[in-house]
Amino acid sequence: MLLARASPTFLPSTSSPTPSSQTLPPSASFGRSQRTGGSLTAASPNCAVRRPVMAAAAAAVPAAKLEDAEALIDSVETFIFDCDGVIWKGDKLIDGVPETLDLLRSKGKRLVFVTNNSTKSRKQYGKKFETLGLSVNEEEIFASSFAAAAYLQSIDFPKDKKV
Repeated sequence: MLLARASPTFLPSTSSPTPSSQTLPPSASFGRSQRTGGSLTAASPNCAVRRPVMAAAAAAVPAAKLEDAEALIDSVETFIFDCDGVIWKGDKLIDGVPETLDLLRSKGKRLVFVTNNSTKSRKQYGKKFETLGLSVNEEEIFASSFAAAAYLQSIDFPKDKKV
């Protein structure tokens, strides 16, 4: 079964401070969310007043059953998949993945595979996909290590320096 989930927007409250709000001390670090008494508050450089921020758990919208999967698929050009726990779990392919990828490719969709696991290169991840019976191009794989290297290259980080 396919499910769709609405993504709420998280914005600080624009209402005036409540009596329970406190002014931040001058030593407070601005721009960071701070957790106080079970609720999130946010501070900004332009405002030294704590304002409530909607917490993700409290704002979770229940998943609604997807009525028209075909329309959803047709409306999206690129599908981004996390690898660990979505494509595979450990060394085992998750059921339905080959069929899903084949369907999306047959509709001309672009597929991108991402992982925050930096222990392997794109080439090594390509071999893992191959071992699991999936045909994935190296150019479709983006590991955090590749992203970090690409960023360092984009800022002309000296090649003789270690990271």
